[in-house]
Amino acid sequence: MTINAYENLQIVRGTVAADGTRKPGANHGFKVTKVGTGTYTITFNNDFLETPSVVATLDGDAWSLLDNVHVTGATTERVTVRTGNSNGDVGDRPFHFIATG
Repeated sequence: MTINAYENLQIVRGTVAADGTRKPGANHGFKVTKVGTGTYTITFNNDFLETPSVVATLDGDAWSLLDNVHVTGATTERVTVRTGNSNGDVGDRPFHFIATG
């Protein structure tokens, strides 16, 4: 999707379940692969012209404030997201993300 703003922006957003599947809702424009415990690769259907800004947050309210999600790498084609548990270890967690660029 492209919106009119100061810049022409492409936006991809979605919600990913802990098992790496896309959750129902606004989940268009990407594929997701769970590559290991707490590690997910989101591949964009259409490459961004420049590396997008990507943010992510945990989905749901059953988590400790110590559970976490990190965007660990982004390119014009894909982004890697890692999630962790309250002990500081990698752990499968559901999350929302938005990539804009």
